[in-house]
Amino acid sequence: MGGLLPMAAGQFWIAALPITTTSLAAFIGPVLLLGIGFICVVSSLTSAAVNAVPIELTGMASGATSLVREFGQGLGPAVISTIAMSAASSALVGKLSGADAGMESTAGPLAVVNAGSDSARAAAQTALGHGMAIGVVICGCASLLGAVVTLLLVRKDTARAAVGVTGESAAEAAAV
Repeated sequence: MGGLLPMAAGQFWIAALPITTTSLAAFIGPVLLLGIGFICVVSSLTSAAVNAVPIELTGMASGATSLVREFGQGLGPAVISTIAMSAASSALVGKLSGADAGMESTAGPLAVVNAGSDSARAAAQTALGHGMAIGVVICGCASLLGAVVTLLLVRKDTARAAVGVTGESAAEAAAV
């Protein structure tokens, strides 16, 4: 849970930044929160997975956590960018006029922001900012949900927490 809260804070902070922000300094705080949170989450999950299996299966447990992490790092951005682009496209509908009218339906907001007139570019940039903010807020909400689930479902293993009880003696203590 300790890593999910900084991640959520960083995600909500990034969502609050205006789309026109180009200063690296504006992103240092939220990116540090995201990085610290990610390190805490990944190390905690890997540690929990490796410690939950017999010693001869620790390599498989570590590999499984790496697989899940890599899968999430591939699937997550794809899903969130799809949501963000869909929201941006919806926000741009009907905002263009003149020669740019209808451009959003054939080319999408990324094309409009690069090829449209100045007013069309401004509208597309605003729409893309809106879509990106929605995507990042969804990520922040997922991090908060993960923290709540962790708080409600993860319990301390009292058999392993007993003083002087480790390894095989913990299994014996749990069986008693």
